[in-house]
Amino acid sequence: MYPLPMSEVPDLGKLGNNVYANGSVKAAKLKDCPVLYEGTFTLKETGDTFIDMEQWGKGIIFINGINIGRYWQVGPQQTLYIPGVWLKKGENKIVIFEQLNAEPKAEVGTVKVPVLMKLNN
Repeated sequence: MYPLPMSEVPDLGKLGNNVYANGSVKAAKLKDCPVLYEGTFTLKETGDTFIDMEQWGKGIIFINGINIGRYWQVGPQQTLYIPGVWLKKGENKIVIFEQLNAEPKAEVGTVKVPVLMKLNN
């Protein structure tokens, strides 16, 4: 077991050769292993939103260095609230620590209405 402090966003730059680009053959080998996803998105305007994690497994999300919270596919909460004040016009950074990684992901979306009462078996 290795401790992973989640009080601050993990620094992927310190992982060196363990970082694989999306879609690479090496990235496919990480299936069913804990993995860190990092990406950016650009906003023209900000506002409160909910990140939709319904298609993901189990993990933790950071937006612009702030721990947004945990998610788990069994529910009942399938979305996480992101206050508009934590987003900025222009480029924003997202880091997702996915523990299950049943299938490698390439995107995550948002919804205007939260999914708070959906149980998945």
